[in-house]
Amino acid sequence: MRDCPACRVPLHGYEEVCPSCGTRQRPTKSAPYGSGWKPEEPRVNVVPFVLVFLGVVVFLLFAMQGTWIGQLMRQAPVQEDPIAKMSFSDARTIIDSKIQENLAAVGAKNSKVTWHNPSSAPQASGQVDDRAVDAPIELTIDTTLPTPDVRKQVVDPIKPYMEKAKLYTLSMNDAKSHAHWTYTMTPGVTPSDADE
Repeated sequence: MRDCPACRVPLHGYEEVCPSCGTRQRPTKSAPYGSGWKPEEPRVNVVPFVLVFLGVVVFLLFAMQGTWIGQLMRQAPVQEDPIAKMSFSDARTIIDSKIQENLAAVGAKNSKVTWHNPSSAPQASGQVDDRAVDAPIELTIDTTLPTPDVRKQVVDPIKPYMEKAKLYTLSMNDAKSHAHWTYTMTPGVTPSDADE
């Protein structure tokens, strides 16, 4: 530090003009970096710019809540249908296992499940199973149910899989009540049941 020669106000050494009296100052020979040294210019304070940017971002987030962008932000992730990923053979296997489970659960006896092409009659024993063919298929269930009403407990759980399995007709024959039920499925429509 040094003093102004005119008014004796203390100076830092980098001022070119005295802030008190306005007298032009001469740089001293002891200034750092020789005679080419210039005072460091004040830096820009970035904090206000950062605060303004954050304020704009927060404002935009609140403003977008009512728009389609806000609806996308609030929307829950879309859950995929597990049946849509399934192959026809997987769906047929699930249908077969669920029918066997449901028949056992309701106490059905003498149950026989037969898969066949729509154009052919139900298979005789010893023929090749048509389940492996990627084509529409029919299913016939011959059983003895304790009461006719339990048929819904057997068939209803498999209805979601019928379209994926290309199972367009499911027939159920009850030997005890001598009843025959046919469930038909049109692609894209929930399967219906009809008493014959």
